[in-house]
Amino acid sequence: MNTAHAAAQAQKAGARWTRLLVALLLCGALGAGCGYRFQGKAQLPGGAQTLFVDIFDNRTNQLGLETTVTNAVVYEFIKRGKQSMVSDRESADLVMKGVIRSVELSTAVARFRDQGGARTVSLTLDVQLVAPDGRVAWSAVGLTDSDTYVVSEDKFLSQDKQRATLAIVATRIAERIYNRFTDNF
Repeated sequence: MNTAHAAAQAQKAGARWTRLLVALLLCGALGAGCGYRFQGKAQLPGGAQTLFVDIFDNRTNQLGLETTVTNAVVYEFIKRGKQSMVSDRESADLVMKGVIRSVELSTAVARFRDQGGARTVSLTLDVQLVAPDGRVAWSAVGLTDSDTYVVSEDKFLSQDKQRATLAIVATRIAERIYNRFTDNF
């Protein structure tokens, strides 16, 4: 009885491994055929090799948004191209400066009796790369993205959702900034 039970367990384990292997092979085949390509290291303009990201200037009433946006940009560049980032302005060939121009909130779905509403958050910013001599090597004006969150009856929870949505939007804009470098402008 014990050997029959052990044989049945071994057969189940073998079937699980087979299913896992088939799933992995299927994922690999789909990934290979989807046209996805890995992007290379960011190519900075003018042959620059190093980049420092300055804290973005926040011209909105959203406290701490400058840190959220700056961290999203720094994280994106470190995640995809560590070799081009430096931690101090003096050793950088270029300095990235940014201005958070606006945060707009609008009602996406109106609130009804028993249903919560939804709000859309839009973030707009400008970015430029500045050489040590003050020359602007590259700029992008009016980078905008938006996302929607569900409004809660709890005001603090809604504020947390708004901040989280702004962080998501900042991350997408940071990805777009990086992609402009890897797409050779």
